[in-house]
Amino acid sequence: VSDGPWYRNDEIMELFKSEIIDLTGGEFDVRFPDEYTIIGDFTIESVRNGMNRLLDEPGVDMVIAMGVMASHLACQREKLPKPVIAPFVVHPELQKVPLNNGKSGVENLCFLTFSTRMENDLEAFYDIVHFDKVYILMDDFIIQGVIDPKAKLSRISGEGYPRFETETIGTGDNARDILNRIPADAQAVQVGALLQLSERELEKLARGLIVRKIPSFALFGKSCVEKGFFAGLATEPLFARRARRVALNVQRILLGDKPEDIPYAFRQDERLVINMETARDIGQYPSWAVITEAEMINQERSEAEQLWNLTSAVREAVRVNLDLLASERGLASNKAGIKKAWTELLPQLELSGLGLIIDGDRAEASFGQQAEKTITGTVSATQLIYSEPAFANISIQKKLHRSREARYHAFQLDIVYETATAYLNVLRANIYESIQKENLRQSRTNYDLARIRESIGYSGPAEVYRWESEIASNRKTVIEASARRNLAEMQLNTLLDRPPEENFFLAEVNLDYPDLFTSDGRLFAYAANPWSFKALRAFMVKQALENSPELRQLDEAIRAQRRMLISKANRFWSPTIALKAEMAETFYKDGAGEKSAATPEMPFDLPSADDNDWSVGISASFPLFSGGSKFVEYNQEREALRQLEFQRESAVNKIEQRIRSAMHQAGASNAGIQQAKAAADAAHKNLELVRDAYSRGVVSIIELIDAQNAARVADEAAANAVYDFFIDYMEVGRASGQFDFFMTDREREEWFDKLERFYREQGVELPEIK
Repeated sequence: VSDGPWYRNDEIMELFKSEIIDLTGGEFDVRFPDEYTIIGDFTIESVRNGMNRLLDEPGVDMVIAMGVMASHLACQREKLPKPVIAPFVVHPELQKVPLNNGKSGVENLCFLTFSTRMENDLEAFYDIVHFDKVYILMDDFIIQGVIDPKAKLSRISGEGYPRFETETIGTGDNARDILNRIPADAQAVQVGALLQLSERELEKLARGLIVRKIPSFALFGKSCVEKGFFAGLATEPLFARRARRVALNVQRILLGDKPEDIPYAFRQDERLVINMETARDIGQYPSWAVITEAEMINQERSEAEQLWNLTSAVREAVRVNLDLLASERGLASNKAGIKKAWTELLPQLELSGLGLIIDGDRAEASFGQQAEKTITGTVSATQLIYSEPAFANISIQKKLHRSREARYHAFQLDIVYETATAYLNVLRANIYESIQKENLRQSRTNYDLARIRESIGYSGPAEVYRWESEIASNRKTVIEASARRNLAEMQLNTLLDRPPEENFFLAEVNLDYPDLFTSDGRLFAYAANPWSFKALRAFMVKQALENSPELRQLDEAIRAQRRMLISKANRFWSPTIALKAEMAETFYKDGAGEKSAATPEMPFDLPSADDNDWSVGISASFPLFSGGSKFVEYNQEREALRQLEFQRESAVNKIEQRIRSAMHQAGASNAGIQQAKAAADAAHKNLELVRDAYSRGVVSIIELIDAQNAARVADEAAANAVYDFFIDYMEVGRASGQFDFFMTDREREEWFDKLERFYREQGVELPEIK
């Protein structure tokens, strides 16, 4: 028997029927004849008459009161002629439902309560929207026949509850009428079940509240929030678990248990859900403390959102990372040093001009060789024929450029490693935040259990306060986890040259990720036992030494230094030889001494040069002694060479140590993944057992807190095990100078071919590849 023609009646009734039949089908023949399904008209009289008819009907063995009013009326009877299950008792104290040590105590009566009360909904609502008065929308038939709303809500102004006023508004089947009953200055509206509204009218009510910018809180939680209401609790399917519990109670009764001995307490996992589209429309945003527990739907997303996987992220970093681009420009700048070294061997041309004025006496005395005023232009050319420093510089610059290229490649590998690590840290931060939110949800569930225990006398209020403290602490941890995730996301965005707070989605990474050697399991086969793993480490060391850009950088620097040392040694005997040519033209002469003049003693003109001068010659220079600087410079370059050679030996040792350490670390973290998962599974099974025992009053709150903390720590360890392995695996790639996701399929096969040859050369048995 149900209260009235609600639009979800058929759906909910079929759910309850299917659960009961599925559970009892192997033992009993359970039927639900249509003639014994009674739909009231939302009046006390119609529901009471339907209940009486079924109780008096000989062909009916058991009655299910499928409604708040039906459940209420069933619980008001002093005795029942046959088993009755009332699954929808809203508030047993205020409904004056008989309570007897967690059971009904009334012959043939079995009922289920809600783990939360309307007070709890209002408290959750008040946490989001601080109002002075809230209007509660409640079905007229509930107000008239089930509970007195004033009596129920009087606790809100009591000690330990927010102090605000409440006013109940009765509702019918029309959304517009309901909206008209809500005062214009309403600050908040609590939306009850409103069973008389059709789905369309319910959506109209939600839109009307949005238009008036009134925050709303829905009793039915997520299903209503998705229709446009601002917030609500009970995010899990509201009726699914209740239907299963009813099915279990039916089975127990059919197996011989007395209905009055079946516990009535029923825990419904709940979680706050907020419609962020509605929040934006009404201008009401939840606080950080609220966000920690809430599920957010219709969140606003940025148009600049990106979807990355591990490969695309590292490739993008190689393309756009600003530090890498700056290093690339520096490499291009240094490459010009080679061309500059060559310029010393090319002809050098110089053009110069000179305007000169000398005193007249000297000009007169020059016999026309030097005019008082002259302007001269000169062109000179020099071609270096042989210069040991110049030739050495070309060779040195080439080697230094190759050294810088190797350094750039090492920096590129660093950026790839940093990006991959940042990517994995974002995934780790995401799952860490999820774990903390789940732990908070577990605390909220246990808090509800504590209240049930208190209501049936298993414990006192101290346990409720203890869980309130735990919830506050968990909220703080969730906020810290959210900040940790934000920092990880900003780090990745910076490496990808994206706005620091740009939103993005990341594809998950697991052992089957296609661009890694881990995808087909072959690599793990080579680490299956200590002997094979030792050979694998040796091979990786060999590969690392062959691929290492740091060693290439040092090798080229050593070659350059050796050439420098040879050049310094050649300075003891090699001269510098150059061809020089010069041409000068005097364009202007004036004043004394412009022309040669006859003298009394010499009655003839002296010969004089014309205005064109030129010369060609070869020069050879060799500094015989420069204060001993040749010896000093030679010794200096020799020591610099020794320094580089020692640095290379040290680099070899460090690379070998780094790759071996990375391999050991990756091997250990990989081996720990399954153990961590097993530990997490066991911790959760233990938590469920302890929670069940706690709900029955068998164990203390301390044991439940310990079990919950153990499950949380195990979840964190399981998540860290996966990401620790992948970060360690990235370290292997960096240490070896080669990352998987830059290799083609052919290169991968060639890599494994090299590995097999190495095993054969070392006499190590090849593993069996499954």
